[in-house]
Amino acid sequence: ELATLGGATVLGRDDIGALAPGMAADLVAFDMQSLFMAGGAVHDPVAALVFGKAQTADFVVVNGRVLVEEGQPRAIDVRRLVARHNQAARALLARAGRL
Repeated sequence: ELATLGGATVLGRDDIGALAPGMAADLVAFDMQSLFMAGGAVHDPVAALVFGKAQTADFVVVNGRVLVEEGQPRAIDVRRLVARHNQAARALLARAGRL
C-alpha cells in the first residue's frame, strides 16, 4: 500500500495508486519461469530481475493500454523498425568508410 496509494498521496494524485476502473494503470509483468530468470527467481526475484534478462518483459500496460503481450510489442511494426535500424546502420557505416 505504501508504494501504491501512499505514493499517489505523496504526489497529490487521485487518478493513480490502485488497479481499479477509471484509474491510470502502468503495469509490467515478467515470466519468472523463463530460462533468463532461472535460479534467481527461487530465492530472490528482485535480484533475478536486476541481474537476469529483465528487459524482456512478458506483459506491459501503460496508462491502461497494452503495449507488450507475450513478450511482443503490439504498438509498433517490429519488421519495419528493424528495417529502419538496419538502413540507419548501413548509412553510418558508409559514412565511416566501413561499407
